[in-house]
Amino acid sequence: MDFKTCFLQPLTEKAALEISQWEYEEPYCAYSFKGHRNGYLFDAKTWGTEQFALCQGEKTVGQVACQFDGGQLWVGWSLSPEYCGKGNGHLFVKQCVQEIRKMKQYQDKIYLKVAASNKRAVKAYQKAGFVYSESVQDEIAYSDHMEEFWVMVKEK
Repeated sequence: MDFKTCFLQPLTEKAALEISQWEYEEPYCAYSFKGHRNGYLFDAKTWGTEQFALCQGEKTVGQVACQFDGGQLWVGWSLSPEYCGKGNGHLFVKQCVQEIRKMKQYQDKIYLKVAASNKRAVKAYQKAGFVYSESVQDEIAYSDHMEEFWVMVKEK
């Protein structure tokens, strides 16, 4: 996959329906969209302002969410399961960061939160230039399970 040929576009109903069926293998199944009602994903008011699809032509490669909180830009994303575990997650993250910066006209720090136990994602974020900032307790979506998360930051 050449992520450099991918671009962000506002999330659409078609893309949201596709993403809602994404299912990840163990031990990453906690991040699966399939089988979980996700009101945010289907909130059309956020499409194009907070929620985007990373696409290659007509193909949805990833889902990207970004929100400002007190002037800080926080991001979250999901890579299509067909591209996971192949050692190129950092390229996905780099392309998303580049596209977000361009789309939002934003050149300051970017923040994210990741489960400390998600070693694959942590490694991808580090390779993409994010660094550990602090640990916080949070819940993996849909799980009712609290665990340690890392706040990571990408400088300008």
